[in-house]
Amino acid sequence: MQTPNGVSRFRRAAGLMVLAAVTATFAGCAAYDPQGTAQAYAPSYYNASYSSLSPEQKMQLEDHLANQSNQAWRTTAQVGSAVGRLAQGTGILLFAARH
Repeated sequence: MQTPNGVSRFRRAAGLMVLAAVTATFAGCAAYDPQGTAQAYAPSYYNASYSSLSPEQKMQLEDHLANQSNQAWRTTAQVGSAVGRLAQGTGILLFAARH
């Protein structure tokens, strides 16, 4: 029989994994559509519309946003992996405590 404390840890770990999955979904948008993302963010980076930027500025902005997106993917993967290892370790401890 699981203790209430063990159940709350499991729910917390499950919630963190769902949060990591949702974050990963949104973080990957720039990697799949760099031009669309650059069009949306151009005013905040250059105070100008995307269409008014030079080709070099467009490429730099797209590269910058794609790099940020890729870093977010790596960070999310690392967090998800750590949460999985934590949940696995917690499960092993709970199993050992029961037997």
